[in-house]
Amino acid sequence: MSTHATPVRPERKPVGEPNASYEMRNYRLHERIGQEELATVYRASHLTLDRPVQVHILRRQDWISSSRFQLAARLAARLAHPNLLPVIDAGHDEKYGDYLVTPQTDGRPLAVLLASGSLEVMLALRVVAQIAAALDDLHQQQIFHRDVQPANILVTAQGVAYLFNLSLAASPDTPDLSSIDEADYLTPYSAPEQRLAQGEAGAALDVYSLGAVAYHMLSGEVPPAPGSPLPSLAARDPSLAPADRVLQRMLATHPEARFPSAGAAASALRQALRSHIDLATTDMEESRWETSAEWLENPLETALGDQLDASFKEYLARSRKRADELHRRDVIRRHLNRWSRDGFFRRRALGQLVQPEQIVSYNIYFYELRTLYESRSAPEARIRPQKPDERPSLQATPDVWSVEVPTRDPFETVAAKIIPLPNSISIISCTACGGAGEQPCKVCQGKGTVNKVRKVSHPDRSVTEESVTSECPSCRGYPNQKCPACEGTGNQAKEQVFTYARRAKEWQNSDDIEDLPQLAVKKRIESVYSARIDPYAGQWYSVAPLADMLKKAVEDAGDDTRLIAAELKIRGTTITEMDFLLEEKPQRIYLVGFDNELFGDWSLFNPERMALAGLAAFLTLLFVIVLILAFL
Repeated sequence: MSTHATPVRPERKPVGEPNASYEMRNYRLHERIGQEELATVYRASHLTLDRPVQVHILRRQDWISSSRFQLAARLAARLAHPNLLPVIDAGHDEKYGDYLVTPQTDGRPLAVLLASGSLEVMLALRVVAQIAAALDDLHQQQIFHRDVQPANILVTAQGVAYLFNLSLAASPDTPDLSSIDEADYLTPYSAPEQRLAQGEAGAALDVYSLGAVAYHMLSGEVPPAPGSPLPSLAARDPSLAPADRVLQRMLATHPEARFPSAGAAASALRQALRSHIDLATTDMEESRWETSAEWLENPLETALGDQLDASFKEYLARSRKRADELHRRDVIRRHLNRWSRDGFFRRRALGQLVQPEQIVSYNIYFYELRTLYESRSAPEARIRPQKPDERPSLQATPDVWSVEVPTRDPFETVAAKIIPLPNSISIISCTACGGAGEQPCKVCQGKGTVNKVRKVSHPDRSVTEESVTSECPSCRGYPNQKCPACEGTGNQAKEQVFTYARRAKEWQNSDDIEDLPQLAVKKRIESVYSARIDPYAGQWYSVAPLADMLKKAVEDAGDDTRLIAAELKIRGTTITEMDFLLEEKPQRIYLVGFDNELFGDWSLFNPERMALAGLAAFLTLLFVIVLILAFL
């Protein structure tokens, strides 16, 4: 990863000689697909897992470049967000030097897309929302990117955006980068106050850069220098005029004047361009929504919504329709009023008392993965008796993983068993009998008799010993026996065998539901997808909880074990949450599931009625006690 990655169109250029592949640690390098400021990027595959990846090899060896490259690898490896391109491996190879490994994606640098002009408004909004979510996640961990620009954003054909290149990031363990020349890190997307000195970083830097990227996507032009007048988007399209004020705030010269977070800026830009959203969608009319209402796409929907089956699409359509209905003006207020009337202890006319600040709807997903692992050990030599008509094979011996094994039901555990490698037999003379096919009896040494010593008692009570020859109890007088090692054939078969076994295992993960009413959420989950999947396919790794589950499943394989089958089940629950003020205090309620059951805290209930009910219960109990005492 590097700063100011210069986009290069994929080229069929191998590492060494034409049409050659080279191995590096656990990877086989294929063609070069791009070049960045710090690294050269190759298409590659994992040697053991046969999983496609991209390998970034450091091409500048000065200590600053090396420090930045290692910083990018270290930070990205410990982060987990669906819109941050993950680093799945990093290290040093004696031949190639420092390297890091990322999943293979079909993403193209945003800089390449912008070379053809502005983007469609909906795609621009999706990119801004996803990059903003990634930045907010970084900022919560006190990491500031400091190099948000089109060259460091990948966009897939499905509209999934990935932010990468943390080589200039500020974090608690960032090395001193103040010696880097400004020309090496300042871009048209950099905030005017940006410096690389220790401690001089904050969320405002990335909010400015995100605004500059958003302006470029909507206008098709690189943003002007900080402090210069920002040309109105209305000159290109009058319907974009409402976005001007949002971009001007994001690109404010003073950091304090910008939005407090990247997410807040993305939300404001979306609200400003709601008319475009209405034109682009047929199932939602955002122009009729509450001003503060917003639909949040789950990363699963963003990355895989178009690729999953009809069952998932039907669920997503229902949840979007529900959100569209709840978000319309005064709908939630009316819902709260009905809720108030249905309970004696609930606040009266709750819908009129609340002051909504934000309404968001989204889906929560739960993931279940069934996996089947197959183990095949390295071949080992086994010697056994030669079978009749058994001859050595002139054909090549296959690899253990090429051998066909008995077909089993999916996800059935199979106990370990030994399987011979085809074409691995060689015939040798029996090492036990020397090819004779017989062996002398080991008890009598081929004599047929044995000498036994017995005690003899005499009349004078003395006891003596005498030797008596008798038939061998083992061979019964037949001293030459069939050799057990070759079963009398005089030859043995030497072959390669391996141990084969299968085991099934289940994995589970989910989106973060820590702050939600968990019992209500789990009560309303329903199945939305179920299918066999390829656990190594790159698209599944674009969703963080799913990627985390798949990585653990893959890592559980081991050197002699492969993950050969996987079945994914996804279940979902739809949720709407509203932040509001009640008696000037911030509160939050949740509407869970398609029945919109409401959950909140005690602030939703009428304290006077609850107090009166408690007093009545106390007086009733006191009256009963008095009656009991009176009859005693």
